[in-house]
Amino acid sequence: MRILREPEIAALLSEPKPLPENWQNRFRLKDKRGFQHEERSIEVSGQGGNVFRVILRRNRMNTFDFSIILMFQDKDGKEYRVVRYNGKHPSEHTNKWEKEQGQPIHTFSPAFHIHRATERYQEAGYPIDGFAEVTTAYHDFHSALNRFFKDNNFRRPEDSQLSLFERGESI
Repeated sequence: MRILREPEIAALLSEPKPLPENWQNRFRLKDKRGFQHEERSIEVSGQGGNVFRVILRRNRMNTFDFSIILMFQDKDGKEYRVVRYNGKHPSEHTNKWEKEQGQPIHTFSPAFHIHRATERYQEAGYPIDGFAEVTTAYHDFHSALNRFFKDNNFRRPEDSQLSLFERGESI
């Protein structure tokens, strides 16, 4: 697999990603047979021609344990996790590169957190999205999904029907 460089990662995240008209139905979670979680995924074509896949997972027993993942599919068919919005899963998280570099704050207890693809993690041989930061931008699955859409430039069909005033934009 090739290494995604920081400018490419930023461009992928900022590329407008229109959701289909029926996006709510296509994101309705379904039980994953033999597992303790519900899951669903949907493919989205970005306006820049890139293909993305959004994967939603939520633990049925602990609804605060979830992941909302943005995958980028390269032209050769390889997939890369570029961002992942996680809930409070039961284990602590260690940012391995930061620990290896002797940085003092590299581990955190269970908390809502966002994983981001970084060039440095790929170059060090760690998972592309191994770096994570605690966030207070969401507090449950639904608010995380809304933040995910906003942060990663997803366009909901219903958003285009709101007036500029309702969207908080200036004329």
